[in-house]
Order: sequence, then C-alpha cells, then structure tokens
Amino acid sequence: MSLDDDDDGDGREIRRRDAGAGTTERTSANGARSRAMPELTYENAVLERSRRSGESSTIASPGSKMQMLGSVEATSGDAKPLKINQDLALYRARKLRNEAGFMKSVDERNAKRLEAIAMFEKAMSYDVTDGRAYCGIGQTLVQMRRLDDARAIYQAGCDAKGGDNAYLWVALAVLEEKAGNIALARKYYDAATAADKTHAAAWHGWGSMEKNLGNYQRARELYIKGVRLVPPMDASAHLYHSLGVMALERGRISEAREHFRQGVRTEAGAKSGAIWRSWAMLEAKAGDEEQARKLFQKGLMVAPKSKFIWLAWGVWEAKLGYCDRAKELLTKGCKLNPLDTHLLQALAKLEAEQGNLEQARKYFEQGTMMDPQHQANWNAWAMAEWRAGEIDRARNLFQRGVWVNPKNRDAARLFHAWGVLESREENISLARQLFKCAVNVDASSERTWLTWAMMEEREGDDVRAIEIRNMCSQQMAEASVGATDLSPAASTFRPLLERLSSILGLEAPGDSDDEDEEEFDESELSTAELMFGKSDASTYTYEE
Repeated sequence: MSLDDDDDGDGREIRRRDAGAGTTERTSANGARSRAMPELTYENAVLERSRRSGESSTIASPGSKMQMLGSVEATSGDAKPLKINQDLALYRARKLRNEAGFMKSVDERNAKRLEAIAMFEKAMSYDVTDGRAYCGIGQTLVQMRRLDDARAIYQAGCDAKGGDNAYLWVALAVLEEKAGNIALARKYYDAATAADKTHAAAWHGWGSMEKNLGNYQRARELYIKGVRLVPPMDASAHLYHSLGVMALERGRISEAREHFRQGVRTEAGAKSGAIWRSWAMLEAKAGDEEQARKLFQKGLMVAPKSKFIWLAWGVWEAKLGYCDRAKELLTKGCKLNPLDTHLLQALAKLEAEQGNLEQARKYFEQGTMMDPQHQANWNAWAMAEWRAGEIDRARNLFQRGVWVNPKNRDAARLFHAWGVLESREENISLARQLFKCAVNVDASSERTWLTWAMMEEREGDDVRAIEIRNMCSQQMAEASVGATDLSPAASTFRPLLERLSSILGLEAPGDSDDEDEEEFDESELSTAELMFGKSDASTYTYEE
C-alpha cells in the first residue's frame, strides 16, 4: 500500500488491476463490489494516456480538478497525502522534461514530454492548488508549441489559486510576450505584481520587456520599483544588474556604478558573476585599469568557471596591448569551458593578430567543428585570412558563414565585411549586391548604409549616394525615437519623422565611432562580429 492509500477500517479492501486501464474494484465486508477510480500510480497514468485519444486535452471549468492528456484524478480519502509524494512527483516530472531535450527525433522528444506531463498531473492530483504543477505542464506545452493548451493550463492554475500566484501570472505574461501580444503581457505582469508586490521576477520580466520595446524610462521605473519593494533578504541580483547595464548603455556611468555597488551589497548580488563582470567592464571603459582587474578577480572568486568573465577580461587585456596576459586568460577560460566557441574564437583572433596564422587556423577550424552554426567564427576566420592576403580563402569562408543563416539579422555584418572586401578588389557590382543584402537583413545598421554610400561616391555616382544617405536617415530617425527615454506614446511620432526626413532630404548623422569611415581602414572591419544563427537557410535568396 502506498503512502497515501486509505483504508476504511471496517472492511477489507482488495485492489485488482485491470490490464487495460489500471482500474480497481473494492470488496467490502459483506461481499458487495463497487468500481472505484483508477489507482493513483504513474504507470496507470501512462496506460490511461495511451488508451485515450492521444494529445487532445480536456480542461474542466476554471478552478476545478482537471484531466489533461490522459491524467487520472486521485481518490482522496480522509487522510491527507504526504507532501513528499508531491515533491517526488514534481522532481521526476522535471527530470523527464529535461531528458526530452536530449532526444534526437521530434517524436521521441514529444513522447518523453508527454510522460513528463503525466507525472506533473500526478503531482497536481495531490494538491490542485499547488502552482508548481501548472507551471511545469505549461512550460512543457510551450516546448511542444501548443500555446493554446499552455494558456489554458496557466489560466486554470490562476483560477485554482484564486489569482494570488505571481509565478503563474508571470508565466502567462512571458507566453504572451513571446507571442507578440504586448498588451496582454502588460496586463499579466500587472496582475503578478498585484498578487505579490515582492515578486522580483515579475518586476524584472516586465522591465526587460519594456526595455526591449525601447521604453527605457518605463523599464527603469519598473526595475527601481522592484528594488524598493523586494525585501533585502530576497533582493534580486538581476534587478540591480539590469539597472546598471541599462544606465551604462545610456552613457550614465555614475548611475551605473552606483547600481552595481548597491547590488553587490546584497547576498545574491555578491555571488553574481554578472554584476562583477559588468562593473569591471564599466571601470575598464572609464580607464581605471587597476580597479577593473580587481573587479574581474572578484567575479572569478564567486564564479571561477564563468566563460563571460574570462572572455571579457582576456579581450580587454588584448585591446590594451597585454597580449601575453590576454592569451593566458583566454587559454585558462578555454580549459575550464572546453565547449565554448566564443573563447576559442577570441584566442584564435589573438593568435592571428600576433602573426601565428597556422595556430589561429587550428583554433578557428576547431570552433567550426564544435559549432558550425556560429557565424562569428566564420566571419573572424575570413577576416584573418583576408588580412593575411588569402583573398580567395576569405571569400570562401564569408560564403560559408552566410549559408549558415542569411536571414539572421546578425548576418548583416558578415555581408558588410564581404562587401568591403569586394569593393577593395574593384568588384563593384558584387559589392553593391552584398551591401543590399546587408541592409535587407538589418536596415538599422548605419555603418552599412554609409559604407555603401561612400563606395558609390568613389565610383562617381553621387545621385545614388544621396539616395542611400536619405534612406539611412529615415532608418536612423526611427531608431533615435525608439532609443530615447520616452513613453510608449512616442511611437506615434515615428511615421511623421520618417516622412519629414524623406521630404527634407536629411543626411545621416555622423558615425560616433572613432574609426575614419572614409579611410576604409582595417579597424573598421574588426567590428564585424556576429552572434548565433541556428536555422538552415541554404535555399534562401534575396530579392532585388
């Protein structure tokens, strides 16, 4: 008998499993038989799920017990089930869900996720008011891209909890945010903060969403409100870190420094490698080398394997000219993170810059074998070959990098670097097409627009150059509105600014970088770094 089996005391209970559905029959003292609900076991849940009609989910009225994807309701007797049974079921469900991510085929992943859902439902049957099971099922359904079912389970969980579970509201908000339903996401974030004003994840998630939308002032208000309302013992390092990073991005160095300083005074912040790294980068940008190194060291004390700290510190030392120190840092980082392609790429670039091209090629090739989808590695390798005079090899690497995913926005910089190469080799027609591809992928890249315009000026086509600059000014006008600390209402002015810039023929603002664009120097090419691209786009073609 399981820990939560009940015995009526005055009768003898005989359990007999039905081979098909795992049901039981009870035989009382007088011999009468009555059919009971299926025995609450995980095996029965899986059998019942297989017997039913597959993946269709049935959700009862809000707040009631539910049966989804073949779950079975528990027969609750007078005795309350032990909480350890629920905790064990939740642990096993999460383990099954994690295992699904390592399955090779989609069918295998979905089958494992269905098992995880059945186990989450078993945990839910112990206590229908526990939000953890609802969150677990919802997250699994999102992984299966069954968003409507996920919405239903989240909403049912909110109803079962009486609307006072902030975790469920945040899960709903994140779901709607990913689906592009920003108004609904704001509504659910608001509900989460109303349910629990000390829930740091709600304030941080809401603030991050507003920041991604360009509403920086609103994001700052939400972050600060979260910092003020969350108790010091439960302070979130993410709130302080996001506040500091956003201030740093806006050029408010003193404000960013203060946010980082307050963050590390909290228990969670003192253990956050992210805060120490960002603060170190701030001091490095401010020119305080000694303080920056101390902060990097403190970051490694709390997060010795942090690939982000090793990478940031090593790259910074290399920029200062301390190449031996940089190589030592990057090498240690690679040993601690042998599967990280970013560290390997940085080490390869350093070797190439020092003239060790053969060693650099080994690192670049190793990185492409570890992660063929990493476009940054292809781009860095191509530019290293270009600087070494291997033009044909550089072209081949640029092309292979583009094939990874030409629709990815980050691929615009790869197109841009390739276009500059062809323009220097006097292949103007091809360079023009590459610049066109770059702006089709990322129209907000001012560098690409201006590089293209200057190429046209060198070729004597001033009219085309003016047209390109005007198109650039339109894009920058829209971007400048989105980057201000204005409220969401400012977005209504963007179409007007676009029309004004087009009518007046405004020229694009000057590049804020230190490099001289007119010179086409190699330092301008060194910024052509990419991030990740995942999808296969070998059949993708660009429109004229």
